Amino acid sequence: MLAFWRASVNKRLVAALSMREMSDSGRRGSSSSGASLAQVSPERGESQADSRGGEETEKRGGAREGESCSISEEEWTIHRIHREACEAQKQMYVDPGSGYKVFTEFAHHRRGRCCGSACRHCPFGQVNVKDPALKKRFNSLFYV
Repeated sequence: MLAFWRASVNKRLVAALSMREMSDSGRRGSSSSGASLAQVSPERGESQADSRGGEETEKRGGAREGESCSISEEEWTIHRIHREACEAQKQMYVDPGSGYKVFTEFAHHRRGRCCGSACRHCPFGQVNVKDPALKKRFNSLFYV
């Protein structure tokens, strides 16, 4: 019984991640495929070729050419640590700036719904956050 439940949860997780990956690849041209959560959200620091002419149109942070990049080095460090924690299938990691433990996207997918706590890596768009003042801005890597 437990094995069946675990398999059905994993199938839902894979289906949700596959749908997200397909929508990401439609917006940004090509996307890397893989089984880990970190690969579903590829690092946006890589240049992407424009589908029309093959020119590079994106810079670090997903900013278009001519626009400034608003993602700080601290945010890139958080993204790297979070990606490594997801690849290792860890529930939490320690935030380098504050020392607090932060839930990973992997942990949120295992829960299956938004908890309403305005979590940094919420994959559900923070839909259950009741207070609008608590909702955070998405910086193309995570909520800040």
